[in-house]
Amino acid sequence: MSKREILRELIEHVATSEEDHEDKEHRSGSSTDLNLYLLDNKGFEIGLLDDHINHITQSERVRGHAKKFVKKHTFSEELLGDDTAIVSVTVPKKSRTDDSVWITQGEYIWVLTTVRQKWRKKTIENLIKYLPQVERLYLSSGHLDDVTDEDVIQDSYISGFTAKYHAPYAERQATLRFHGGREEDLEKAERYFDAKPTRIEFDQTNSPTAAIQGSSSNDGRLSLQSVVQGSQDKAVDTLLSVSEEYQELDKASFEVEHASTHRSTESGFSVDGFTAIELTDPDRDAEVDKSLLEELKENVLNSNQYRFGERERDTLRVYDTHHDEIFDLAVEGPDVIVYPRETATTMSLRDIVQKIFEYDSTYSQEKVENPVASP
Repeated sequence: MSKREILRELIEHVATSEEDHEDKEHRSGSSTDLNLYLLDNKGFEIGLLDDHINHITQSERVRGHAKKFVKKHTFSEELLGDDTAIVSVTVPKKSRTDDSVWITQGEYIWVLTTVRQKWRKKTIENLIKYLPQVERLYLSSGHLDDVTDEDVIQDSYISGFTAKYHAPYAERQATLRFHGGREEDLEKAERYFDAKPTRIEFDQTNSPTAAIQGSSSNDGRLSLQSVVQGSQDKAVDTLLSVSEEYQELDKASFEVEHASTHRSTESGFSVDGFTAIELTDPDRDAEVDKSLLEELKENVLNSNQYRFGERERDTLRVYDTHHDEIFDLAVEGPDVIVYPRETATTMSLRDIVQKIFEYDSTYSQEKVENPVASP
C-alpha cells in the first residue's frame, strides 16, 4: 500500500457518522484516535529492528532506563515493503501487544497508531524514546502556530489549546488547557500570562459543518480525534500537508547548514561557517540574569546526558553523551545562545533547546547562520 492508502485505512478507525461525531466527547483522550509521530532518522532501518534492540542491550553508552524497558518487553517487526513495517511491542505481564506502522520518509520516519494514550505512552512512545537512532521532531510555540495556520489546514479554525507558563526565578509552573477555546483566547493567554502553546486543537469544515477534529503538539505528534464519514480523503490531505510543513519548520529550526570548521592558514587559522540558535526573552531582567548560566547548569545540564566545562566567560563547552556531539552554550545578557561545533547535528541541538524550553517556556527561538565567519 502507498503512504496515502495506509493513512486512508487507519483514518477509518476514527471515522464516525455525523450523529456519533456530535456525541463523541471532544478530545477526551479515552477514545480511539489516530496518532502520527514524526521522527528524525539518523540510522534506523526498516527490517533491522532486532539489531537496533540488541544494540540497546549490549552498548555501554545506552542508558539504564532503556535497557530496563527492553528487558521487560518483547518486540517484533512484520515487513510490509522496503520502507514499511508493523512494529509490535508486547508487555508479557499484561498479555498485551500494541501495534504501530513505521514508514521511512527519506530522512524522516512516520509512526502511526490507533492505540489509546494510556498504553501507547508506555510502549510505543518509550520505544521511540529509547532507540538512539530516532528522535521526535520539536517546534517552538511560534512555529506550532504556523503549522496550524489556515494556509496549511484549509477551512479550519483553532478550537482549543494547551499552553504552559514557567515564570523565571520561580519554583513553579502553570498549565492552561482550553477546550472550545478560540484563537483570541490563545492570544490572550500569550499576552497576559506569556503562556506559550504546546498543543493546538483545530476543527476543520467539509462544508457546511465541522467534519474533522485534530490537534498538533510541539513534540512531534499529530492527532485526528474524529472524522465524519465522507471526509476521509480530506483528512488524509490534512495529515499530509501538516506533516510536511512540520518537517520543514523543524529543519529550518535545527539543521546545521553551515557548521563552523577550523582551517589552517599561514598566519594561524580561520573559522569557516557560522550557525547559532538564539533563545531570547526581552522581558527578562539582565541584572538578575547574571546567575542564568548557573541556572542552566543546575536545571538543564544536570543529568548524566551532559558533561561540560567553562570555555570562556559566560560560555560552556558541552558534550552530549547520548548523541556523541559537542556544542557551546553561551549567555549574553538575558539570552541563551547555542553554537553547534563540527560534530553537532539536529539531534543534540533539538534536545538541548527542548530542555531549555521545558525549564523556561517564556523564550522565543531563532536560528542565525552564515556560510563564512570572519577569520
